[in-house]
Amino acid sequence: MKFAIISDTHVGSSGGDYKEVQRKLISESERLVKQFVEKMNRQDLPEFVVNLGDSIEDVNDRKIDIKEFKKVIELLSKLKMPSYWLVGNHDLRTLDQDEIAEMLGYKHMYYSFNHGGYHFIVLSFIMTGDHTRVHGDIYTEVPKEQVEWLKDDLSKTNAPTIVFTHYGLAEDDMKGNFWFETAPEKGLIGNRRQIRKILEEHGNVRAVISGHQHWNRMFVHDGIPYFTVTSLVENFKNDSIPSEAHTIVDLEEDKIVVDVRGNDPARFEYSGQNWGEI
Repeated sequence: MKFAIISDTHVGSSGGDYKEVQRKLISESERLVKQFVEKMNRQDLPEFVVNLGDSIEDVNDRKIDIKEFKKVIELLSKLKMPSYWLVGNHDLRTLDQDEIAEMLGYKHMYYSFNHGGYHFIVLSFIMTGDHTRVHGDIYTEVPKEQVEWLKDDLSKTNAPTIVFTHYGLAEDDMKGNFWFETAPEKGLIGNRRQIRKILEEHGNVRAVISGHQHWNRMFVHDGIPYFTVTSLVENFKNDSIPSEAHTIVDLEEDKIVVDVRGNDPARFEYSGQNWGEI
C-alpha cells in the first residue's frame, strides 16, 4: 500500500525569517502546494495523503490566519484521493483546535482510521508554552484525556498501526538542526517517553511519522522506527531554493519504505531489526 505525506507547507503572505535568514520560502508555498496536488493526481497516485501540520505561516492576526487556513483547505481539496490533516504549532497561534476541526469536518484533531488492513492514528497536542504572546515558546505535550483515548484506541485493534504526529516522539538531540539545535525540546513532544511506552506495549505499532523539525531523520526505539520528514518550503541550503519535499510511504507485510522526494531527498527502510538509510 502506498500513501503520501506533505508537511509544514507554511502557506502565507509573509514571514519565514529566523536568525536574519529567510529559511522558509513563504512566497513559494502556494505554488508548491499546487504542484504537489498535480503530482499526486497525475504521477504518484497514492491511496491517500496526510498533511502533518503547520499548514499556515501565522502572522498573529486571527482574520488573516483563518483566511490562509481556508486557502490551504481549498488547495488540497483538489486532490483526487482522501486527505487526513494534523495541526501544527503555527496553525494554533490564533486559531484553536475545535474551530480547525470544524473547518475540516472533524470531531477532534486527534482520531484514527483504517485503510488497506492497517490502522492509522493521528495525534494532536496542547501548547504548554505561551506561544500566543512569545512566538518561540512552543513547548507541547499530549494531554491526559488524549493519552487515555490513545490507550483505548489501541486496545480495540490488532491491525498493524502507523502513528502520525506533528512534533517528534523520538530522542533527537537536534545537533545540526537550523531551528532546534539550541532548544531541542521545542521540536519534541514533552511527554514523548510516556507515549512511546504506550506504543511499545501495544506490540503492533509499525512506525511513527512526524514533521515540524524541517529535516529528514530516522530513529528506532524498542523496535519501532520514528521518521521525521522535512518541510515543503525549507530553504535548506540558504540559497533560496526550496526543498519542494513530499514523501511517499510504501507499506509491505515485512517492511516500510519512507521516500522523501524533492531537492532535499532521503530514503529510509525498516524491516524487523534491520534498518537504516539506503
